[in-house]
Amino acid sequence: MLASAKDPALSERSESKGREYLESLLRDRKLDHTLTRGSDPLHPGSDPTRWLVPTGIAELDARLDGGLPRGHLSEVIGPRSSGRLAILVSALAGATSRGEAVALIDPLDMFDPVSASATFQGGADFQRMLWIRGESSCSARVSLSSEYGTLQKSLDRAVKALNIVLQAGGFGLVALDLGEVAAQTVKRLPYTTWLRLQRVIEGSETACVLIGSEPIARSSGGVTVQLTPGQTARVVRARKMESDDHVRVPLSAAAC
Repeated sequence: MLASAKDPALSERSESKGREYLESLLRDRKLDHTLTRGSDPLHPGSDPTRWLVPTGIAELDARLDGGLPRGHLSEVIGPRSSGRLAILVSALAGATSRGEAVALIDPLDMFDPVSASATFQGGADFQRMLWIRGESSCSARVSLSSEYGTLQKSLDRAVKALNIVLQAGGFGLVALDLGEVAAQTVKRLPYTTWLRLQRVIEGSETACVLIGSEPIARSSGGVTVQLTPGQTARVVRARKMESDDHVRVPLSAAAC
């Protein structure tokens, strides 16, 4: 006798085959970690934190559900002295302490490794960090309109360097520091710039973070950490209707 279309056993087998087929497709594109497996009895012992890069700041990581998502483009934005560099250095230090390689694209050559090491006990293992330095510029010059040509070239080179690093792979965390680049200059970049970068890291174990004074871009699975001069932060997620406007997370790290 033929099995009925509503046979529970047949329906369960079809659902199982459908899930296996979906998982194989996601696995081919290295997106199998996007499946929700935390409470899945078919995948016991899975560790969802594997796909997160902790910032090393407990209060902030709690709001991020563990850290910055790998395989996605996120951003840390805020004015000077809001703590954006403190978050970056803390995340870099944590990643290198776990034995991961990290990269920092520094288009204006403003990163100070000595101060960064002094900010956090133990500091970052700079032997595990690729530091791509641009042309040095003082903060008084980078906002002048007469410097637009030079600044735009530095920005273009930095984006190209970021693309090359992401394509190379092998990094746990890659950051592009645009904190001292004039916001209007960053906005002149085509939005497709960030879409292409997201495609490069999609499904990879690399978390890419943009540092800026104003919102730049993030992928659908990425997060925005928005900082204020009072060293507080709110987390904005693309997949949530709310933006955690009521949440203020104090940063225990020194502002940079």
